[in-house]
Amino acid sequence: MNNKEYVLNKITDSECSETPWRHLIIKDFLPKNLYEGVKSETTTYTDNKVLEETGVRGYHIFVNESVDVYPTTPYLKEYYDILLDGSIINSIKDKLLISQNPKDFYSELNVFTKGYVYDEVHPDRSDKLITMLHYLADDRDDESLGTFLYTPNRDGKELDVFKDRVKSSPYIGNCVLFFSPKDDDNYRTNHCMANVSHKTFLRKSFQSFWMKDEADWTKDKQTGRLNLSLNNKI
Repeated sequence: MNNKEYVLNKITDSECSETPWRHLIIKDFLPKNLYEGVKSETTTYTDNKVLEETGVRGYHIFVNESVDVYPTTPYLKEYYDILLDGSIINSIKDKLLISQNPKDFYSELNVFTKGYVYDEVHPDRSDKLITMLHYLADDRDDESLGTFLYTPNRDGKELDVFKDRVKSSPYIGNCVLFFSPKDDDNYRTNHCMANVSHKTFLRKSFQSFWMKDEADWTKDKQTGRLNLSLNNKI
C-alpha cells in the first residue's frame, strides 16, 4: 500500500460525528514515516526565536495553489500532492456531504505560544469549502489544546471561549479535523482555539482549506500574527 492509498483508506474507514455539528476526526492520518518527515521539514519555522515569547501567533504559507505557491522539499511536496489528489478530495466531500468542487487550495503552518487565545468563537469564512486542521503535537503535549467546538445554534460572539465549548478535537500528533464551514442563522460551525496550558508552550498545526474560488491569500494582511518567513532564525 502506498502513502496515498493509506490516507484514502483512513478517510473512507472513518465516521463523522454530528456533535455539536458535522465533522470528521482521524487519528494517525499519515503513515508514520511520512508524518515524521513532514514534521521535520517545519522545524526551520517552529524553532524561530520569536516563539520563545508568550502570547505569540505565527504562520508560514506552504501552499496557495492558484498562484503557484508550493513546497519543494520531498515530504511536504508528497503530503500536499496527496491532499490535492482527486480521489482524496472526493472521499472528504463524501464524508462531509459536499457536492461542490473546490477551485483552489491554501495551507499554512500555524503556531501559537502559551497565553494566546483566538479573538472569538467563529464559524469560519464563507469562501472556504473544506477546513482541515492537522495537529503536529509532540509526545506528552496537552491533548486539550485541540480545536474547541460549540453549539451551532448561537452567534459565536455570544459564546465564551472556555465556558461554552461542547467538545474538543484531541491535540495529538498526526490527528486531523475536517469540516465544511457553515454560517447560517440556525447552523454555524462555531469553533475556536487557545493555549492556556501549563504543559505545552507551543501549539503547532497545519491549517488547510479547499476554497470555493481562486484567490491569492498570500496578500491577505494577517493582523496580530507574525510571518515566520520574515522572522526566520537563520
